[in-house]
Amino acid sequence: MPNAYETNTNQGMNLFEAIAMLENAKTVEELAKLLKIIRETYENAWAIILAGGRGSRLPIAGSIPKQFAPKFDGVTFIQDVTKAISKSIKPSHIIVVVTNEEQKEFAIKQLTPYGVPSTNVVVFDPHWGYVAVMAMACHYVYELDKNATVFISPSDQHIIGVDDFAADVCKAMIQAENGNNVMLGVKVADANIVGGCGNAVYDSHQRGPVYDIVRFVEKPLKKGGMEAVKKLLLDDNSVVNTGFYALKAKNLCEAYPKEALEIKLKEFYEEGSEATDLGINPEGMMEKLQMRLMIGQFGWLDCGTLEAYYEIQRKTPNHHNASIGEVTRYECLDSLFVSSTEGIHLYANYIQQKLAAIAFVSKTGDLDIAVIAMNQSQEVGKVTDFFEKGQRASYSYNSENCCVVPSNISKNTRVAFLGVQNIFVYANRLDNGDINVNISANGSCLYTKD
Repeated sequence: MPNAYETNTNQGMNLFEAIAMLENAKTVEELAKLLKIIRETYENAWAIILAGGRGSRLPIAGSIPKQFAPKFDGVTFIQDVTKAISKSIKPSHIIVVVTNEEQKEFAIKQLTPYGVPSTNVVVFDPHWGYVAVMAMACHYVYELDKNATVFISPSDQHIIGVDDFAADVCKAMIQAENGNNVMLGVKVADANIVGGCGNAVYDSHQRGPVYDIVRFVEKPLKKGGMEAVKKLLLDDNSVVNTGFYALKAKNLCEAYPKEALEIKLKEFYEEGSEATDLGINPEGMMEKLQMRLMIGQFGWLDCGTLEAYYEIQRKTPNHHNASIGEVTRYECLDSLFVSSTEGIHLYANYIQQKLAAIAFVSKTGDLDIAVIAMNQSQEVGKVTDFFEKGQRASYSYNSENCCVVPSNISKNTRVAFLGVQNIFVYANRLDNGDINVNISANGSCLYTKD
């Protein structure tokens, strides 16, 4: 006797039947078929990907913002997120929000192969801030579709279990259709992640699938120390805010009228404010919208630090090294090596301290090299600031006995050391224009793979 899934798929099903059947899908193939039906029939489903950040906490590609930088296997962060969202929402209904023309060029180049039209990449003023940009993007979508339901996503998250994520997106969107403004959170057992992210405490006595949010706890490690983090984990009534939201576009438009936002931005410029944006915070938005919580069943990681970036990479089995780009290692352990620019070959020798070594060519044509201890992730902004100032020098913070060996490219090379010891850096330009970068713990320049 055929099961309910087989009966419905053989006879054909509508959108809501397909979403209802998600819970009953027993195989990956069944789930994929349901997601395809949903994507093809859910005409008023839209996604907004927020891709306007600088990514200064993770300088893996120099001036290229993190969301457009390599993630793994030649795929960038924003491409990976777009692929995941495209499982349940048509690529033609994905709107990508950036804050300058350079980001727009990156987005168009990287996402048109994934079916996102170039006209769907829109530029908004960088001073709007996170919430105001979300609202302005909803106004943009609302003008296209008065009945739009939107899924809002960051552009730089790591999703584990993409099919589960796609199913949760569908379920969250249906909750939005039913009148709930939904935040999609996840349970996380890692104290470091919980401590460094925003968390939502919810009423665990309710049956779900959506819950009332009782309060928000932003970066508990910074505000309350490890005791505050332990309490959140032990109470087991909170989730990490992933930055994923599902709601009717109309709801956010009504909460933040376009005319009011435009007046606020005009006043911002007229007053010559020193603030970076309009200061509308996400917690205020969630309270204003009476946001409710849905707990996702997918895995999630905020790749905002070098440690997190290292964790998602494939590593060598014996030495636990991860490499991106042209990299050769010898006797290195537990480290990340990134060559972000074509034509740069990075050689690493005898690196026994857990660090990240990154080499790239800047906008000005200079060679920038960063050698950063993994446990210094919170100080990475110092390295980013150093490179952005464009100084022709080396920079050392909380490091000992590090040096840059003079070469034929020294005057065009900037090196930053952060939290490392006894590191030597030597770079030279070859006759064909390529650059060899050697990073060693003892000054050697061996070129043998580990």
